[in-house]
Amino acid sequence: MNLIRLAPRPAGTRCPGVQEPVRVAIPRYVLRGQGKDEHFEFEVKMTVMDETWTVFRRYSRFREMHRSLKLKYPELAVLEFPPKMLFGNRDERLVAERRSLLERYLRSLFQIMLASPTSPLRADDDGVFRLSKLNVCEFSLFFKKGVFESSSHGTG
Repeated sequence: MNLIRLAPRPAGTRCPGVQEPVRVAIPRYVLRGQGKDEHFEFEVKMTVMDETWTVFRRYSRFREMHRSLKLKYPELAVLEFPPKMLFGNRDERLVAERRSLLERYLRSLFQIMLASPTSPLRADDDGVFRLSKLNVCEFSLFFKKGVFESSSHGTG
């Protein structure tokens, strides 16, 4: 397991050469299913220290994760979650905008959780992150590959 020691720095700044403990991106989305079961899934690319993996998730899985984590970690209540669309959820332009909003949401989620004193993802008292893919998957099954692949709400 890699260790990262963080030096104090102003919020929102990055230190050159220092690896961020968690990086998240949603580089694309794909159309899956047929007919009334047709839906978009978002590719979520996770990097924790030196481990990288990808999962595909429907919007509904993001929403479920947000609701459950908000109950467990009240500090996440400040996060703005992208609203559900009543119409146009298959419109390419709106889906691209949703992709961007979901990516911003996940980045903010980790920013809060890495700094929160109640978070299992926070640095140790000595300022060192001892994180792994397992820690993130235990934090939320949303990030675990293969968890939702047999359901109608997303694939692993």
